[in-house]
Amino acid sequence: MNCGTIVKIHTFDDGNKRYKHYKNKWTIQEVMYNGGKLKLKNDDNTEIIINSISSWKVRIPKKL
Repeated sequence: MNCGTIVKIHTFDDGNKRYKHYKNKWTIQEVMYNGGKLKLKNDDNTEIIINSISSWKVRIPKKL
């Protein structure tokens, strides 16, 4: 996955449960640790940033 890619989160656990009520459409802002972690920005509310989420918890949606 690369910066600018649109993703959806499929596993909201740990500290990310609070983001579950936002529209599930996110843009990758940064790729860290050889792709193991991502920084995401919500597409609907661009003030919402997830600074670190494991890349296995997101997927590229078939439909946007």
